[in-house]
Amino acid sequence: MLQRNMQLGEHNKKRKSKRLVSIPFLISSALAGAFGFYLGNNIGLHTGLHHGHQQCLSEKTSEIENLKVEGNRLRREIASIRKMAEEKGISDNVIDTARKRANTPRFPKGLSKIASGSVLVDRDDFASIFDMGVPLDKSLEENSQVLLLYNRQNAMPKNQTLLNEGKLTGEIPIAKSALEATENCDFLNVVLTNVNAKRAQCIAIMGQYESFHIQKFMRLTEVVKEPLSRSNPLRLVSRGAQDNGRLSTKPPLKSHTLDYWRLLVPYLAKLPQVLERLDLVAKEVAGSLNTIIVMVCNHGQSELLLNFVCSAKARNLSLKQVLLFATDIETKELAESIGITVFFDDETFGSMPKAPAYVYADPNFTKMMMAKVYCVQLLAMLDYDFLFQDVDLIWFRNPLEIFHNTSHPWHNFDVYFQDDGNHALFYSPYSANTGFYYVRQNDRTRYFFNSLLLAGDLIAGTHSHQIALIALLNEHASLYGLKTKILSRDGDDFPGGYHYHNRKAWMRGFFKNEYDPYIFHMSWTSSKINKRKFVEQVGFWYLNERCIDKTLNE
Repeated sequence: MLQRNMQLGEHNKKRKSKRLVSIPFLISSALAGAFGFYLGNNIGLHTGLHHGHQQCLSEKTSEIENLKVEGNRLRREIASIRKMAEEKGISDNVIDTARKRANTPRFPKGLSKIASGSVLVDRDDFASIFDMGVPLDKSLEENSQVLLLYNRQNAMPKNQTLLNEGKLTGEIPIAKSALEATENCDFLNVVLTNVNAKRAQCIAIMGQYESFHIQKFMRLTEVVKEPLSRSNPLRLVSRGAQDNGRLSTKPPLKSHTLDYWRLLVPYLAKLPQVLERLDLVAKEVAGSLNTIIVMVCNHGQSELLLNFVCSAKARNLSLKQVLLFATDIETKELAESIGITVFFDDETFGSMPKAPAYVYADPNFTKMMMAKVYCVQLLAMLDYDFLFQDVDLIWFRNPLEIFHNTSHPWHNFDVYFQDDGNHALFYSPYSANTGFYYVRQNDRTRYFFNSLLLAGDLIAGTHSHQIALIALLNEHASLYGLKTKILSRDGDDFPGGYHYHNRKAWMRGFFKNEYDPYIFHMSWTSSKINKRKFVEQVGFWYLNERCIDKTLNE
């Protein structure tokens, strides 16, 4: 915070030095201030005397005294500027022009219901006050401020300088803080937009029946994969349209929907019985904190599950709150033999593959994504808080500690996801990793996971549980106020595949014990084979070779 204030101070010094260079601009600013002073003085005095209330009169008198002091200062400043103007040989015509410009509104009448004034505020300070849960990109010199537009004068800050300079032409004033800039805002709509300097981008704000979605136009043809061209007219496109003409997300085919319905109908038919059986097991695991650590696994991934258990036991971390959804009898037997509580329902999970996914998004991978949907939907319907995690994790500390910490600054969110690290268009704006997330039980989260259950055809169509879930996060955050927090990839507590591949300096610091993370998630790998290699490279592999790909009897 101190560093940001120093940077803000340096910026203000630069602004002052620029004003000394431009005498007409100084005259404009001073005259605008003087105009505001006399107008405020007159209105304030009239209002206070008109109502005749003693308390109101006292407050107005105090305001008037402050305005008188400000007015005296402005008169001295104007006299000084006039003297400087005479020394520089600036004519009265220039001063008259400056006076007229000083009283010119920043925005024309045609925008007066959208923008009557504007103020700048520090980007980091704004994001810290108004945490939207998205993984915040680091501020750069060219992206270090937020522009606020005020539709009415009484929405603007009380500060007289911000008020005067914000509504009149000239350099946009900078507020001391986001709280000062928004102190009179009853509504605040925030637009997050790309800052890629290579993109020729326009942003249009139009007064209209309110929409909470961005309408995106690009110079693309109707032909898929035909790249953007200036010769094409701007055309309304989906948010997933890219400048190479490709679509990052497509709607599922009819065959995807019909295939999924064949799975969904029997699942829903036996849902009451499954919930009743599951609740008997879940109650024992959840304990007094009503929280379950949920995992799902088939036999093909069982060595990763066993490695997680071994790593936790090596650090004396309790796994009493772990509930494993096994998709085959072999995994059930293995997990129970090492003390893990297991739920297995052959009718629900019996059709899931036993073999591992050989590559990302292959048929086995896609089918197992539905197992990941079923288990969290079941627990959400039973009103448990839960931490879902993939089996390719290592614990250094029990992550429930941070989610149960009621004094933590972001304790009041509904769902928390590890930042995937891939900030591509199809994951925007959250880039939520679906292999590690925490959920607080409430109506919003329950309905979210019920909606995810009904989006199985989208999962099949995109071969991605992640794309479907993030699309729903967007809509549920907007429509129902689902509060989503992403555990940023720039943080130190929840590292994963992004850190392993992209943050080499962080990894070196980690091996020097400079960081104390809760977990390490070996995401960003194309297969189980690569996962094991990477885990071995960082020294997190605990499983004996003779235990790999074996059933309990073997």
